[in-house]
Amino acid sequence: MDTGKRRRETARAAQVRPGVVAALAVILLSVGHFLGGSGATEASGGTEGAGDTPGDARATLSSNAAPAPSKAPARQQVVEAAARPARDVDARLTALVRNRIDHALADAERATKRVATRNNTFVSVHVRELGTDGALVSIGSDRSVRPASNLKLATTAAALVGLGGDWEFTTDFEAQGALRADGVLEGDLVVRAGGDPLYDGARNGDVDHLLAPVVAELRARGLRRVTGDLVLDEGDFLDPGPGPAWPDASQHWEDYCALAAGFSANGGCLTATVTPRAAGSRATRRVRPRNAGLPLRGEVRTGGPKSRLDVRIGATTAAITVAGSIPEGIGERVYRFRHPDPVGMFGAALEAALESGGVAVDGAVRRERGAPGGETLATLRSPLLPLITPINTDSDNALADHVFFALGHELGGGGTREGGARAVRAALDRLGVDTDGLRQVDGSGLSRDNRLTARQLAALLDAVLSLEPAIAQAYVDSLAIAGRTGTLAERMRGGPAENRVRAKTGWIRGTSSLSGLAQTTSGRLLVFAILIDYPAQAGGLNTSVFKPMQDGVCEVLVGWEGPGE
Repeated sequence: MDTGKRRRETARAAQVRPGVVAALAVILLSVGHFLGGSGATEASGGTEGAGDTPGDARATLSSNAAPAPSKAPARQQVVEAAARPARDVDARLTALVRNRIDHALADAERATKRVATRNNTFVSVHVRELGTDGALVSIGSDRSVRPASNLKLATTAAALVGLGGDWEFTTDFEAQGALRADGVLEGDLVVRAGGDPLYDGARNGDVDHLLAPVVAELRARGLRRVTGDLVLDEGDFLDPGPGPAWPDASQHWEDYCALAAGFSANGGCLTATVTPRAAGSRATRRVRPRNAGLPLRGEVRTGGPKSRLDVRIGATTAAITVAGSIPEGIGERVYRFRHPDPVGMFGAALEAALESGGVAVDGAVRRERGAPGGETLATLRSPLLPLITPINTDSDNALADHVFFALGHELGGGGTREGGARAVRAALDRLGVDTDGLRQVDGSGLSRDNRLTARQLAALLDAVLSLEPAIAQAYVDSLAIAGRTGTLAERMRGGPAENRVRAKTGWIRGTSSLSGLAQTTSGRLLVFAILIDYPAQAGGLNTSVFKPMQDGVCEVLVGWEGPGE
């Protein structure tokens, strides 16, 4: 709900300058700033790779991890670009790509005993050279298919274009009543939802340090006690719940099914750290956020050095469970899993942070919409830009959905699926990307109802990289590096595409995707999108057939020498 107050300006506008693509290419080729990220798990339970390996000193698409830009890029105003060179379809490159596809389809038929065939498996590929018009490769690229996590490319691009790299989630704290000179608020403390996931991937679920600044700000305003309730006003944000056409309910406890909402903490997840002790004793369990609003049940016993690792985790509306056994001497294990109520978790964490910081609340934590407020006492601020990398490099679904709903809240008329979709479509329109056939119901790509074309994805990548270098670099930096980081850490390692491809992976049952950028050995930059739609019942093909095919296509692209050469 809009309170009627004037919103803070999200960012200043900036214009695209002529020749910015060429300038970006020079930056990338000479300095090698295609960097960042660490390992993770791809959506819907498919592990895409983890880990990090030091960069090659010769690398151009990536080298050593680059620092964040010293000044966050601002929201973009897209203007008419200078004339771009045209490229025709490259028959030789297309033939090489088709050859990889044909081999993969034959392998899929054999592996599944014709459950997956050439008639029910669709491969879409679109490749273009950065900053040019026309496709080098266009194979079925106008068919709208499920993009899986490649949809995150659209969500994050829309956020950078529509909100700006210096945009922040804002959560206002308002006094519903008079704040007396002795620090007593005679009434409720109203907190207005801003869609903040309240997430720091480096802290294993801890959010106390993220709440500390707003508690300190409240204290600085003189607040010491609230006689009423702590009211969480969810405003125009949707009720947290599974999205349409999500994985079945048996998977909803997993972190990749974490819920997004107007309020959250730790991206809607709990993080449990289990540390073994001496054999026969209880292992140490630690769950963060420290106050999640649910009791902790079960115990983990420490077994002998050769005993089985069997830690069972989960959370319901009644309790958090961390139970089982862990071998002596193996070191701590960290588990991340969904909290059933992100709004309730935020309320519990905030109430505890207020109490620890010297602000007592006499009443209860209460959820409401359209609560009357008053003077703003403090504002919790969380920057957008640090979330782009865990979304694209590590494929965090809940963070992508939080950005999606925040886009709707700020620009689309409401923090809902419809509002987010309107905001993303408007951003793509501003970028000049054709949105015919686009269907978006979440920000993550987890839903099977999403639709996008390979041509749209490639055009999107090209358009974002035509913005000013700071925005373009922030976007590129968010992508995983082949053979090095995030969901590409274990892919293309040791081959010609290692360290020359930055891309976003994607997988849900029956869909496999990979889209991003490739630098050829001759120094050219290509944008590509590969989307594969196959029978959902043909299990195992993503790992055994389609990821190798995508990696092989990337190797072909890296070896491209240029038009007519």
